[in-house]
Amino acid sequence: MPVLGEEKRSLVRRLGFWETLSIGVGSTIGGSIFVVLGDAAGLAGPAVLLAFFLGALITLVVALNYSELATSLPVSGGGYVFTREAVGGLASFTTGWFLWIGNMLYAAMNAVGFALIIRLYVPGLDPVLMAELTLALFCLSNILGVKEAVRVQLVLTAVLVSGLVGLSLVALGSMRPGALTTPSFMPKGLSGVLAATGLIFVAYWGFESIATVGGEIQEPARNIPRCCVLAVLVSGAIYMLVSLASLGAIGWEALASSSTPLVLVGQALMGTVGEIFVSCLGAVATLTSLNAALLSAARISYALARDGLLPEVLSAVHPRFRTPYRAVGLSALIAGLFALSGIASFLAGAASFGFLTGLLMVNISMIFLRRKRRYLPREFRAPAYPLTPILAIGACLALMAFMEPLVLAMGATIIVMGTLVFLFELATPRTREGAIGGFSLASALAVLLLLHLTGVRIEIFPPGLSRLVADMLLVGAIIQIGASLMCAIPLGEIFIRFARPLGAIEEPGVSVPGRAVRAIKVFEVVIGAAQLFLATLVAFTIHGAYRGVVSFPGIPSAYYWPTVAIVCIALAFFVLAGVICGCTLLRRRYVAPV
Repeated sequence: MPVLGEEKRSLVRRLGFWETLSIGVGSTIGGSIFVVLGDAAGLAGPAVLLAFFLGALITLVVALNYSELATSLPVSGGGYVFTREAVGGLASFTTGWFLWIGNMLYAAMNAVGFALIIRLYVPGLDPVLMAELTLALFCLSNILGVKEAVRVQLVLTAVLVSGLVGLSLVALGSMRPGALTTPSFMPKGLSGVLAATGLIFVAYWGFESIATVGGEIQEPARNIPRCCVLAVLVSGAIYMLVSLASLGAIGWEALASSSTPLVLVGQALMGTVGEIFVSCLGAVATLTSLNAALLSAARISYALARDGLLPEVLSAVHPRFRTPYRAVGLSALIAGLFALSGIASFLAGAASFGFLTGLLMVNISMIFLRRKRRYLPREFRAPAYPLTPILAIGACLALMAFMEPLVLAMGATIIVMGTLVFLFELATPRTREGAIGGFSLASALAVLLLLHLTGVRIEIFPPGLSRLVADMLLVGAIIQIGASLMCAIPLGEIFIRFARPLGAIEEPGVSVPGRAVRAIKVFEVVIGAAQLFLATLVAFTIHGAYRGVVSFPGIPSAYYWPTVAIVCIALAFFVLAGVICGCTLLRRRYVAPV
């Protein structure tokens, strides 16, 4: 049924109970347990078991709130739609923005986790390249159709759950005495447990995927609450079983020292066969989560674009496959940029921050919606209201307080960027071009100055080729300065301004001559394409700095890495500005001559 004026024309309800449950469980029991278990054990010790229990408890409360909201508003968009109907404005956009970014970070984390597992058996494989190829494959799968994507999800989820339960039962048979009390159950104290809970919270982020695709679920009033609650209960039980078995098999110190802890458990239990078995499970897990995260990210950006808060082109639905193909493509592209970092634990923490911020806004919106829309049909009501949203709000704030400073800094950056995007979408097209040009100009000047001061050296290239690449970066910054001015002030206006005094254009308002239009457009296309190429080159430079193959010889060794971080942030903004400015020039159109 249509809800709050949403149109029925776009997305079709094709998902039944099992497909919906597979989205929730598959996106929850995914790469997270394979990626973050070791880092969480390092923070909490044996009490990582308690961290997973607390995470399940908090998530269950949130899932009950989500179930009420999703059955009341069963349309695609999830938490963004709930907040939009409750308060609207910047608050609703911020919710959708963080949930979108969180899902893309989660997809990137799982892509990197999958690549790290594959690298165990393919020495020399670049995990970032493998992650990018994996994202591209699942982008295509999600464009071809949600039913096709979820069928893959259902099979992968069944294999994953069966394998993890089997591994845990085998491990429990060799439980070491004292594994949970060496040196104590909570060697890092309660703060360590809470920090671990904040890190592993991303591991429970599957039920929200159900709400996000609410507009494509059959019998939403019946299936959404059941699947949300079951996804949390099943996932929490398996996480605690796997954690207990892993602690008993090899101890928390061994888990904390490994980037692939469950592979280590499999090796300890069954040798090479166990290692291969767990690696296959890990590959399946990361792929299920990646698929669900990309599915959710696309639906959130689709909903934002449908309401005019992101570019309208993202709300396009493919005429044949009935999927928001442009939103899928953009979400996969941004996830690919995040994956360039190659740091799975950082991506997990950043994704958790994004999800927690979005959940905070959603639970606040539930209180507003109960008061503002009292007569909204609620076929499922969260029990113990208003205690459930209040507990969820407090838990989100508490977990965010124990996150790493770097993650909090990235969260603050995302907030600033989201606010700018919101204000940008409210502006007129002409004002937008001016803002893009100003942003691009500032980033180009900053990069030009930094490259002049620090220099660039590509370690894997001969000195001559390395120097050529460094010169291309400098030339690229200069080109972007010119492109920024062209974006802010269209060349057609410049032509008119100079041609009128010479008599080439006699009356104001007369369109630019055809030959001039074609020449201007060709020039803008060339500059725009050059910007996109240079943005790609700079993106690989950032990745090279992380991998250690790109260095900046002008930076003193005493504070090299902090300065490199600043340079890479400036380069990232340069890439973003270059892509936006380049696309603006490529898409610009002039009025045909009369």
